Amino acid sequence: MNKEDFRQYMLCGHGRCFSVDGDELEKFRETVLYGCLNDISFDLQCEGSRGLFMYNLALQYDDYNYFLQPAIEKFLSPEVCEDWHLINHLCDFIDYFASDYGDESAQQAIIEKYKQLYKLLMSLKWSVRANNVSQCYEYIAITIMQNGTIKHTSKIFEDIGKFFIRRRRESDDRLKREFLWFWDCTREKYGEKYITEELDILSKDNTAIRRFKRVLFHEEEKSVIKRKNMSADDFIKLAERNSVQRKDIILFRRAEIPEKMKVADTLIKETDLNKKAELLKAFTISGNSFPTAPEVLIKYVDSDNKKLRETAVEALLYIKAECVHDFAVKLLEKEFSINAVIMLIENYKHSDKENLIDILNNITIDGDDESGWHEIVRTINNNIYEMPEEAVMFVYEKSMCSFCRESAVDELIRRNLFTEEIKSECLMDCNSYIRKEAENYESKL
Repeated sequence: MNKEDFRQYMLCGHGRCFSVDGDELEKFRETVLYGCLNDISFDLQCEGSRGLFMYNLALQYDDYNYFLQPAIEKFLSPEVCEDWHLINHLCDFIDYFASDYGDESAQQAIIEKYKQLYKLLMSLKWSVRANNVSQCYEYIAITIMQNGTIKHTSKIFEDIGKFFIRRRRESDDRLKREFLWFWDCTREKYGEKYITEELDILSKDNTAIRRFKRVLFHEEEKSVIKRKNMSADDFIKLAERNSVQRKDIILFRRAEIPEKMKVADTLIKETDLNKKAELLKAFTISGNSFPTAPEVLIKYVDSDNKKLRETAVEALLYIKAECVHDFAVKLLEKEFSINAVIMLIENYKHSDKENLIDILNNITIDGDDESGWHEIVRTINNNIYEMPEEAVMFVYEKSMCSFCRESAVDELIRRNLFTEEIKSECLMDCNSYIRKEAENYESKL
C-alpha cells in the first residue's frame, strides 16, 4: 500500500489501514500523526469522532507517546477551547489512553482541560464564543462522568450548579438546554431512579447542587403547533409571489394526489417562465416526484430561462422513467455532470454497468465533497439492490462517510460477498455498527 492509499483509507476510517505489516507501517508514521492531531470525521454528528480509530492505529507502533504527547499539547492549547469538532476528536483519542491504557499523562490532560474550560466558561458573558466554550466543556464533562464514579459526577453537578447561579437572570428553560446532553447521558448511565435519589441527598447541604437539580428537573412548557396540509391553491399563491421556500416544499409534499396534479397542470399551462419554475419547485424533493409525463421536464431543460432549466434538472433527479435514463446517458456523453450521474443511477440498467464503473473510478473523493461524490454514494445506497457488485464495493472502499458504508456492508453480507478479509477490515472500522456486524457475522466459508 502506498502513502496516498493509506492516507485515503485513514480519512475514510477504513479498517484496511490495519492490514499493513509492522515494517511497512513505519513509512506511514507522519500520516498517522496527522490523523491523531486533527478531526478527520466526515460527519461528526452522524458518525461520532475517529478518536478510537486513531487510538488503535497509534497502538500499532511501539512508541505510542510519539502520537499521544503532541495530541496532549494541542489539546491543552487555547485554540481547542472553542473548537467542538477538535475537542471531540482529541478528547476521545486521549481518553482511550487514559481509561483503557491507564496512561497518567492522558488522565491528567483530561482533568486539566476540564478545569481550563470551566474557568473560561465562568469568566464569559453570553456570546457566540461563550456558547462554543460551553459545548466544549459539556463534552469533557460527559467524558469524565462516563468514565468516573458518582463522586466525579457530583463534582460536575456542583460546578454546573455554580454556573447556573452565576446566570441566575437567565430562564431555567435556557439554562437546562445548555447541558441537556450531559444530563441525558448521566441518566442513561446511572438510571433515572438512582440519580434522582442521589441528587435529593446531595442537594440538602449544597446550594449549587440544589440549583442544578432545580434547573435540570424543570419542565419546559411545550407548545403544540398544529400544521395543516398545504393546498394546491396555497402553493400556487406563493409561486405567483415568487416566495416559495424549502419549508413550503416540505409541507406540500404531504398534500393529496389531486392537489399535486393541480399544481402540475397549472405549471404546464403557465406562460411566465419564472412562475413556471417557482411552481416546479414543488417537485424538487424526495417523495414528491413530478406526477405527470416527465418528457415535459426534459423539454424545460433546454429553456432559455436559467431558473427553469436548473429547477427542471433538480426535479428530474427524483423520477424513474425510460426517458430520464436516456436523457442522462446523452448528458454524460457530452460532459460529466453529478446530476446526470444521479439520474443514471436512479434509472440504472445492466447495460449501464461499464459506463457507471468508469465514472466511479474517475471521481475524486475529498473531505469537502467538492466533487459531489457523497450524493452519488447516497443514491447508490438508495438503489443498492439493483447496483452491480463494483458499485457496492466502491461505497465500501471509497466512501469517507462511514454511515454510508454501513449500507454497503449490509449488502455485501446479503450477497454472500463478505469475505474473511473484509470481515477482518470491518472489525477495525471506525464505525461501531460496522464493527458490530463483523463481530456478529458467522462466516460460511
